[in-house]
Amino acid sequence: MKTNFKKLAKWLGIIIGVLALLVGGLVLYVWSQLPKADGEPPILQTELFQKPKTELPCEGKYIFKSATELATLIKTRKASSVEITTEFINYIKNNNYKTNAFVWLFEKEALEAAKRADEITQRAENTGLLHGVPVCIKEEFWVKGHPSTWNSSQFQNFMAPRNAAIVDAWLAEGAVILGTTNVPRMLIDMQTAGEIYPEAHNPYDVKRTPGGSTGGGAAAVASAFCPLSLGGDMGGSIRVPAAYCGIYGLKTTEESMGRHFGSSPDTTGNHHYYRLAVAGPMARTIDDIDLGWKALIKPWYQNNKWLVVDTTKSLSSYKIAWFGELQLPNDKISVSSDVLTKLNQLVSNLNKEGVNTNNVQPPKLAEMRQMHMLLMAYMVFAKQPWIIRQLIKHEFESGTPLKIDMSEGLERIGDADEEEYEKILKRREALKQSLEDFFKQYDFLIMPITIGPAMVKNPNHEPIEINGKNMEYWDQFHYPMFFNATGHPALTIPLGLNDQGLPIAVQLVGPMFSEQRLIHFAKMIEKLHEGYVAPK
Repeated sequence: MKTNFKKLAKWLGIIIGVLALLVGGLVLYVWSQLPKADGEPPILQTELFQKPKTELPCEGKYIFKSATELATLIKTRKASSVEITTEFINYIKNNNYKTNAFVWLFEKEALEAAKRADEITQRAENTGLLHGVPVCIKEEFWVKGHPSTWNSSQFQNFMAPRNAAIVDAWLAEGAVILGTTNVPRMLIDMQTAGEIYPEAHNPYDVKRTPGGSTGGGAAAVASAFCPLSLGGDMGGSIRVPAAYCGIYGLKTTEESMGRHFGSSPDTTGNHHYYRLAVAGPMARTIDDIDLGWKALIKPWYQNNKWLVVDTTKSLSSYKIAWFGELQLPNDKISVSSDVLTKLNQLVSNLNKEGVNTNNVQPPKLAEMRQMHMLLMAYMVFAKQPWIIRQLIKHEFESGTPLKIDMSEGLERIGDADEEEYEKILKRREALKQSLEDFFKQYDFLIMPITIGPAMVKNPNHEPIEINGKNMEYWDQFHYPMFFNATGHPALTIPLGLNDQGLPIAVQLVGPMFSEQRLIHFAKMIEKLHEGYVAPK
C-alpha cells in the first residue's frame, strides 16, 4: 500500500513539475513577445509642464488672431513673423502647464524659420499660403530630428529621420513649426495620457479630457497657443478633440493624400492593410480650416476628382439630412440633452433660412461600425504575434458587450486571414456606395460626434452617465467611427458652450472628395451658431 502511494506521489510530482515547466515556458514566451521599451526615454523640456517663476513678456497682440489674419499682417509687412512667433513662444511658456498641450517646443528653430520668412517678405518674393504663420504638429507625425514616440515606451528613443510628407506640405507654404503636441499612448484612446508625457487637460475644465488622439493639438488651438494644428484621424481623432475643445476640425477624404502622407516610428507591418487614417487641420475659424486644408492638400490636389462648389447656390437650395440619437434595431445610443439642444437649435436656424432638412439616418450604420473594427483588426493588430492577438481578443471579449455587435471584427483580431481581408474590402466598397447613394438625396448629413461634452478623465474606462443612464465607455464612440469605415470627409462644427461652460459640437458629413463643399457650406452657416468661444 505504501509502495503504491509512493509511486502515485512520484508520478503526481512529475506531472506537477512538467505542468509548472509548461506554464513557466508559456509565461516566458508571452513575456518575450510583449513590446519592450526602446532605449532611453527622451529628456523632457520640464519647464513646459511647470508654472514659470516669472512670466515672459506677452502683449497679446497676436495670440487670438486667426492664421488668415496673421498671414495677411506678415505679407503686408504690418507685423513680422519674428515678432508674432516670439509672442506665441512666450505665451506657450507662460501657460502650457495648464493643459500640457505642447510636449516639445522648437524655440530656436521656430525663430530661425520666422527670421527667414521675414527676409523673404522684405525681398518681395513669392510667398506661400502660411508664410511666417506659427503652427503646431501632432506628435504622431515626423518632424525631422525630433521625437515621434506616440507617447509609448516602445518608441521612446525614436527620432524622426525626415519630415512626414504632410509636414513638408505646410513647410512648403511657409509655415513656422512651434513644436509638437500631446497624444495618448499608441494613439488609441479618446483621452490624452501615456507613458512619456504628462497627461493633457481640457482648457475649459482641467478635470476633463481634451479628447484624443489629437488632444494636445485641440487644446493648443483652443488655448490660443497656435492658430492652426495638424491632426490625424483614424476613428474620430481630429473630430472628437475638436468637439471637446470647441474648435473646427476637418477629417479629410481617405487617400486624398495617398497612403504615405505621414510617418510613424512603427515601420513594420503590411502597408496593404493601411486604411482608415487621414490627416487634417484644426482651427478656431472655418476660414483657417480652408487655409490649412488648401496648404495641406496642395501636393496631391491634382490627383483627386474634387466635387465642384456651386457658389451661386443659396441656403434655401440645400437639402440636409440630420439625426440625434442613433437608432439601432433593439436599442439606441443615447446623446446628452445639451448636445441635442444645440443640434436642434442649429436645425431650427437652418429651417428659418429655408434649408430643406429631414430627420433621417443613413442606412447600414451598424455595418459601418463593424467594418471599422474589421479594418482596425488588420491595420493595428495583424503585425502582432499570434499569442498577443489572442490576449487582445480575450480582453475585448471579456468586457461588457457593446450596443453594436462587433464580434466579427474581434474574430479577425485573433485570425488575420489575408484572403478574408480581400472579401472585407469588397464589402467596404458596398458600404461606401450605400453612403454615396444617400448623398445623392442629400447635400450633407449633420449629426453628433460625441454623446456629450468633454468627459471627466476616466483612466479605467468605466461607464459614463448620460441622461441618468450608464453607457459603456467605448459605446459612446460609435458616432465618429462610421466615416473612417467608409473614408468619407467630415467637419466638426463648434456650437458654443453649454450651461457648464463646456463646448458642444456636431459633425457635418459629405460625399467623397467634398471638402471644398463642406467648407463652403460651413462658411454660409457660420452666423447661424455660436462657434468657438474662448475658455475663461
